Order: sequence, then structure tokens, then C-alpha cells
Amino acid sequence: MPLFENSSRYYRDSSIVDIKKAKSVSLTEVMGLLSFMFLAMAAGALLVPPSYFMPAVILEFVLLFVIPVINRRDLARDNTPAAGLTGALALVFAACAGVVLGPVVQALTATTEGLAVLGQATLITFVVFASFGAYGLMTKRNLSAMAKVLGIGLLILLAIMILSLFFSSFFSPFGLLIGLGGTVLFSLMTALDFQRAKYSTADNAVMVTLSIFLDFVNLFTFILDIFLIFGGGMRKR
Repeated sequence: MPLFENSSRYYRDSSIVDIKKAKSVSLTEVMGLLSFMFLAMAAGALLVPPSYFMPAVILEFVLLFVIPVINRRDLARDNTPAAGLTGALALVFAACAGVVLGPVVQALTATTEGLAVLGQATLITFVVFASFGAYGLMTKRNLSAMAKVLGIGLLILLAIMILSLFFSSFFSPFGLLIGLGGTVLFSLMTALDFQRAKYSTADNAVMVTLSIFLDFVNLFTFILDIFLIFGGGMRKR
């Protein structure tokens, strides 16, 4: 199930500001932290036993509320969040996200066919993620206007997925449409968050990076779901 603790929670912390009044986020800093978060996620997904799934879910949920508090504390103490406890907790959050994906990832890596599906889904995710991220950085169009629409779309998608847990016989034929809808939604959110990173303040570097990371995780989850649907539901094996 996708991690719907999405970047919408951090929009108010990373809104577009006048770059003349505050130092903008260094994209090098964002991409550097994002790279370490990807590595932490991969380690969690491949190395941690599936039995830690529920503790990882709980810790991930807790960190969703703790990280903004620690970020504000670091700023109040004139510390650099990315180099302090805030950045470390972001890496722990990423590792937890990997552990949550672990049961699926480890099941797929156990077979040659599953490994091929995982590799294809990962490659497509990075291509889509990079393409929409580049668009968000290069476009001169203000994408913040679509934030409200994407937020509503996220709530609708979440509601549909919750209902599908209780009425699977009704929603199962729409699995592919849900996967495609989630892919489109988080592709657009990726473009939006990369543009926010371009104009946000340096104080929000970790929050912006965390928002972009969540876009990637959700995008990967939906794309993998699509591959599994076409692959005959290998997730259940």
C-alpha cells in the first residue's frame, strides 16, 4: 500500500517565497540528501527481515510528526537541519519506508522472473521521476496552482484504496485504473515539489527533500502494482 504521508503535509513549510528575502535551497544539498535516503531505503528493503514490517510502519508514522518538530528546533538553535538530527531522522524514515516495502521486494528478488519485474519497475520509476522533476525545475509555469487539485485527488485516491480493502470483489477490476491514477498523481506531485525545492528557503531543505522522497516512494509503489497486475499478481506468491 502506498505511503500516503505525502508531501502535502509539508507544503506549508516549503511554499514558494521571494528568493530575494531568503537564501534558496541548494539543489545539490537536496539531491545529496535524497541520494542517501534512496540508499537507506534500499538497505531497509533488502536487508531487514519482513518481521519488522509493523514496527517500521509505526516508527515511520511517528517520524512523520517528529521530523518537523526537530527541524524547527534545529532552526531555533541556528543549527543546519540537514547536517544534524533532522537529517539523521530523515534517513531513518527512508530506511523504515524500505522495510515497509521489504516483504514485496524480497519476495520478488527470490525468483528470476520477480527480479526482472522489480528491475523494470525501478527503471521506469526513475525515468518518470527524473523527467517530471526536470520539468518542475525548468518550467517557467507556476505549478503551485495545481496543488489544491492534487490534494483533492490524493484524498479521493486514498478513499478508494481504503474502500478496496473492505470491498475487494468490487474494486479489484479497477486495480489497473487505480495504479495508473496513482502514477499520474504522483508524477505531477514530483514536478510540483521539485519546483518548490527550486524556490524554497534553505531552512526547509530536509522537509523539501522528504516531500520529494515520498513522491518517489508512492510513484514506485503504483508503478510496481501495475507491473504485478500484468505479471499475474506475483505479489501474492
